[in-house]
This record gives sequence, structure tokens and C-alpha cells, in this order.
Amino acid sequence: MTLSGCTGLVEDISEPITGEKPKLELTDGILRSIGSPQLQSYQNCDDLEFALKLSIEEEMRTNLIQAVEEVYYYGGGWAVDDVMEMDGAESGSSPSANTRSEPTRKEGEDFSGTNNQEDGVDEADFVKTDGYHIYYLDNTISSLHILDVPEFGQLTQASTTQIEGNAMAMMLDGDRLVVISSVYSWGLDSEDPLAQAMGWDGEWGGWRTSTLTKFTVFDVSNSSDPTVSRELYIEGYYMTAREVAGTVRTVTHTWMDIPGMKSWLELPDGYWRLDYDDPLRYTLRAEAAAAAILENQQTLASIGLSDILPQVHERIGDEIITHHMSDGDCADFAAPDSSYNRGFTSIFTLDLESEELSFEADHIVGNWPLVYSSAEVLVITESAWDWWWFWGNDGLNEATNIHTFDIGQAGSTVYTGSGRIDGTIRDQFSISEHEGVLRAATTTGQWGRWWMQDPEPMESHVITLAHNVDITTGEQILEEIGRVDGIAYNETIWSTRFVEDRAYIVTFQNMDPLWTIDLSNPESPQIMGELEVPGVSTYIHPLSDDAILTIGLGPRDLETGLGLDWSHTQLSLFNVSNFSDPQSTDVLSLSPVTDTEDGWNWAWSEATWEHKAFQYWAPKGMLAVPLSTYKYDYWYDEADQYHWEYEWVSKLIIINVSEEGLSIHGEVNHSSFYEAEGDYWWSSYNVRRSIFMGDYIYAISHAGITVTNLTTMELSDSIQLITPVYYNDSNSDSEEDSTEAKADG
Repeated sequence: MTLSGCTGLVEDISEPITGEKPKLELTDGILRSIGSPQLQSYQNCDDLEFALKLSIEEEMRTNLIQAVEEVYYYGGGWAVDDVMEMDGAESGSSPSANTRSEPTRKEGEDFSGTNNQEDGVDEADFVKTDGYHIYYLDNTISSLHILDVPEFGQLTQASTTQIEGNAMAMMLDGDRLVVISSVYSWGLDSEDPLAQAMGWDGEWGGWRTSTLTKFTVFDVSNSSDPTVSRELYIEGYYMTAREVAGTVRTVTHTWMDIPGMKSWLELPDGYWRLDYDDPLRYTLRAEAAAAAILENQQTLASIGLSDILPQVHERIGDEIITHHMSDGDCADFAAPDSSYNRGFTSIFTLDLESEELSFEADHIVGNWPLVYSSAEVLVITESAWDWWWFWGNDGLNEATNIHTFDIGQAGSTVYTGSGRIDGTIRDQFSISEHEGVLRAATTTGQWGRWWMQDPEPMESHVITLAHNVDITTGEQILEEIGRVDGIAYNETIWSTRFVEDRAYIVTFQNMDPLWTIDLSNPESPQIMGELEVPGVSTYIHPLSDDAILTIGLGPRDLETGLGLDWSHTQLSLFNVSNFSDPQSTDVLSLSPVTDTEDGWNWAWSEATWEHKAFQYWAPKGMLAVPLSTYKYDYWYDEADQYHWEYEWVSKLIIINVSEEGLSIHGEVNHSSFYEAEGDYWWSSYNVRRSIFMGDYIYAISHAGITVTNLTTMELSDSIQLITPVYYNDSNSDSEEDSTEAKADG
């Protein structure tokens, strides 16, 4: 595309330029057609490279054209698969064998573990326990704390180990602990061989990607001296991880950075001195876009496939070994029919049971993923189209691609088929697999459908899918076998829970309807009941076939039941013994302070948005919920000097739960940990997790861990962890506090 040169005229303009606007055309619809979600293998590496470069060029072109038209949108994508096995036996040593005797403390009987969505599927978190030790990843100082539990009610600190990067989560299996952290390219030492592997050229920039997900595998058989067995770096952002029968699968997502690619306009200085409605502004934008498109084409022509595909880097001593993702002919890469994209979702599979500690990486080229796992099936969902597909494609509606993988065998992740459903999926709890049937709760007609002038009203659905074989192609496919529509017009889904052949869905606009749905016949799911209650539930926890417990927010207006009260956390107990007629049994409103009007800002519980902070302990019928708030205090001293500070409240509330009602049992108060001047940080002053152990509860926050007797609610033991000073009174200096001491309660 060629435009008349106008840049030189900008500095000396006397008359606006008029005439027909130059047009920038999108590439013909071949890149944005609505194809099948089924993954198709590439015939060779040349085809893969051509497809990826074509997608990158068109995405940049769309960005530039939108900048010319002065419209800006946001969005998400589609899919590709690559499987590559890399034997770790030759390049690294395996962890030591499990040296501990058979444990007598059992999870679920003697102590609580992570609140997982599915039985047998452990989810990564920053707190783990085996009943004898507590492993805590502190992301404020990126350290791994290991604490011993000699007897229930006791606690001693065994070790603290620095973690490279930003500590995120971990998985525990026997004596092997896999710590996951994010390492940023710009934070690498320039002398580190990993910096060279990531594209370091002596200047800050030119990285292959800005973020790596690091696996550090520790042997923790000696809690006082954990040792590193393996270090792996995956190019991409950490999403989540699951552990099933000794196999850890971590999901990451990345876009490879390609220096020189432009999605913005470089405009001359004189452009900004023109009147806003001067047609020359449009011409100059179009000219800048044309120049950027040409530069992008030249940049893409100068790079190879290895510059576009993510890689895995392994650290062995002072050496970095880079594992490439193609096998030379690219037969392991695939893409949905008639689709192009460049984001990579990677499923990294690490077998902790293997003596050789082998691993494999599976790749889906597509959009930001959502992950669900049962003990047999791993599910990756993503928007069916990337955001730029909608530009000039007005008939396109929201849809979600679903890709399934068989994970029934240790150390193996095998692609088993794909399908597509209408609408968007909120979170992992909106997906479930039961007896070979996949279930999903979706919403169509989202309020954010910016590409349509008059979209249909919102509506939610439950869709069931099963694996089948396409009689035409012979491919394994995931096809819809049943659905129920018409759930909550003009409302959004706030929480979902599938329990065997039942589904519970909470939607919200002004009131909170709880929907019960029968899935016993997956080919004909049925809405059974609906109950409107004030407020909204953000997480649903099944207690039995007859009762469910939810957490969320209560109503702002107690008389009408409308709106949301952000100063309280609400627990709701429901009787679902009559599935067609769910009933509210009890409601309990929680606050970390007595008087919420006394200068306190809004209070919150992490358990309202993170299910791992919700700790229900069935053996005692107790629920632990963290609650936090703060307020700003200021004063003038005798010299009229202004002083200020934040007052923090951090508690763990223990609730007695039965199918008949809810009551407060007691509280654990961590606020004293933050009374020391300056000893707090913006995201670290609240209790984050809790563990029930025998007759005690262990409350865990950034500042320390307390042990409380559940019968007397008296402090049994506590440890103040090593914490830095981040913030302080405006008139005082602070230094890092590196002390470790017992807290006095």
C-alpha cells in the first residue's frame, strides 16, 4: 500500500488538506473464518512458520488500522497442540528416594489439606502440609518457609530458603516439593547464561519473552536442609497447576516478544498541533500505519521459527541447556481448521514418581486459557476467536473452544479431542467432568459485546458434551449432547458448582437467585428449582446431598434486599434435600470489626474469590474464614507536626457448621503481628490460609503462624516469620527487620 507523502507538510500548514481518505484494508477473511475447533497437524515446519507469521502480521495490521480509525478494543483466541517428551535422565540427577517411614497422620482424617475442587486432584497453592510439616511460600520476600509440627499444637521453624523470582505456588508429593515462581527477563544478571539464552544482547530489551515460569524441585526429606534437585524455566506466564497420582501438570501462557514488530503509530510532532477534526490527521495516521505494516513484514521475513516458539531452559550447575519445542518436522504441532493465532498455552507434565524425573511439554497455540482437571481428564478452555477477529466481522458471537487431554496415566498427557460451545465460561468451577460427560455453565449476550450495536440480552446455559468419532473424518471430537437454556436473563453467573449429577448456579443482578439443575440424564438436563435470596454467593461448597454452604456478600439495603454490602462477608446455608425446592436454612454476616462505621474502609475475605482460603473441616463441623480490614488514622503532635498510620485488623473466624444452622465458634487475631511500627505491606496484612490439625487450628499470614486450641480458643504456639519493613509513619525511617522470634500472641 502506498500513500502520498504528507509528513513533511506538517511543520508548515496553511490550509487543511481535503479529499478522499486513504483506505487501509484488512486481509481477506481467510484469517478470520469460523472453522472447526478440531486440531489439525501441520505437514511441515514451513507451514507452521508461515501460519504463525501470517497471524502475527494480521494482528499487528488490525491494531494499526484501529489506531488509524481511533477505536480501541480488547479480547482473547483459539488453539494448536504440540507434544514433546524430554528425558531428564541424561542431563540432571534425580531426587533422593523417600526416606520417611509410612506417615500415621492422614489428610482428611487428622489434618486438613488444600480445598480442592475435585477429589484426587491436588491444586497448587502457596501453603501445603503433610501433617508433619507446613510448607509456606512467602511471595513478599520470595522465600520458602518449612515448619515442623512435632505434635499437634506445636510448631518450630526448620528452615527458610530464598526462591528465585516471585514465588507463586507449589505441589507436594512425599519428599518432593515442586516450587513454582515467575522469573522476569529484565531481572536476570547479565552474566547469567540464562540471560543469553533469553536473548540478552548487552542492552535492556530484545528478550524472547518478559516472563518465565520456573520449576524448582526440592528434596525435603530433611526439613532443615532442603536441597535443589532440578531447575527448569518455561517461557511464559504461570496460570495454574494440578497434581494427580504423583504427576504435576502446570499450565502457562505466553506471547513471544518479537523486537521490531509495531502495533502503534509513530506520528510526526506537527500532527498534535493540527485541529482535532482536520482531515490531514487521518491521512497522517494512515501513512504511519502503512509504514509500520511494511516494517512488520520486513521484520517477520528476517526471523525464523525458533524465534516464535517458546522453549524450556534447564539449569545444571553453571550451564543452561535449552530444549526446543519442534522435532525437526513440526508434525507434533496442530491448529484448529481455518484459524490462526500466536499465543502459546503450554501444559508442562512432570512425573514425580519416575526415578529419572522425565517430563514433557504440550502446547496449544491460542488464547488465555482456563483450566479444569478431574483425575482422568484435563480440560483447557479458551475464547474461540482472538479479539482482532471481531473487527469488521459483526456477525461473530462469543464462543468457547474446549480441548481435552487424557491424564489417566502417570507422566502422560494425551490430546483426546476438541469442541466448541456458545458463550463464555466464568471460572474453573463452571466446568466439570463426571462419568465421561463434560459439563459447562456458560453465558451468552455478555454486556461487553462491543462489536455489536444491539446484542441479545444475557442468558446462561448448562451444556453437556461427550467424546465421539466424526464419521466423515474419523477424528475424535467433543460434541454437545444436551443443554438447558433460559437461565437468568440479564444476569451474570457469579458461582457454579457441579456435584455428581447436580449443578448449582448463582446469578446476580440485584438479587441472588440460586438455581438447581438435574444432570442425571446428560442428554436432557433440567432446571429443577430457583430461590431468590438477598446478596450474592461467590463460592459454593457442598456439605452433603441435603445441604450446601456458600460465601459471598450480603445486601446493601436490608429492607429491599438489593445491592451488595462490601463491608461484610455473608455465609449462607441452604437445604437442598428437595432439589426442586431449595430453601435458605441460615445466614450469618461476618465482619472483622464490631463498628464498621468507625473510620474503617471496606472489609473483605479472600475466601470470597479464592476457594483455597475457604477451609471447611468436616470431622469437627467447622469452617475457617479469613477476614481483614484497615483504616487510616492521623494526628498532630505538640509541635503541630502531622503524623499518620494505618491500623490493620487481620482475623480468622471459626464458624460451627451443621445442616441446621451456623454460629461463630471463636476467632484467631493476627492484628498484633502488625502493631510493630512499619511491619506491614499492602498485600500482606491479612490471614491467608488455615489448617486444621487434631484439636488445633494453624492460622497463616505473611507476618507469622499461630496455633490455637479449638476447645479453649487459647494460643498454643506461634512463630513470627522473617519479614521486611515496607511502609512506615511519614516522619520516621525504617530498616529491614530480619529477626525471627516467637510472637507473644
